Amino acid sequence: MNKILRMIIIFMFFGVVACNKNVAKEKDEPVKEDVIKVEDAEELFKGYYTELYTIKDPSNPPTFDEISDNIKGYISEDQYKAQIADRKYQIPELVAKELKKSIEVLDVNLEEQSINENGTRDYTYKTVLKVYDENSSEIYEKEGELTIANINNELKIIREWSRGVKIDGLKGFL
Repeated sequence: MNKILRMIIIFMFFGVVACNKNVAKEKDEPVKEDVIKVEDAEELFKGYYTELYTIKDPSNPPTFDEISDNIKGYISEDQYKAQIADRKYQIPELVAKELKKSIEVLDVNLEEQSINENGTRDYTYKTVLKVYDENSSEIYEKEGELTIANINNELKIIREWSRGVKIDGLKGFL
């Protein structure tokens, strides 16, 4: 009887361990082994930034909800929730309406800063934005930092921070 009890306990132990491994794989945790190429990271970030900042018609810009829906595929769930809470997706809409100008992302440049123990990569970035209407056009550079991870075999932005850019005619910063 004692032998059977020990075997049951051993099987239960291995069952719990196997179950815990599956749970860990389901979480949005970075994959350590995969290599993140700068070109792939840059493509991901350019897509994200373009979705976030492109405003073609300042009189009818994308709404907060439209921008947030378009951004989902580029960022981790935690980053998405944080940006929703910060109302980040509202900024381009408000800027375009206040200035009555369109916004276009012209260029994105990433520079790798570090490869972290958990497999994530840190970058600094510079983006070039054009703020324009039919009468004028201004070019602005926006700088920041981000971290990219491979989560469930997809590259995701898990952290993004930028310095504000003072835009002519704007009370605040973009």
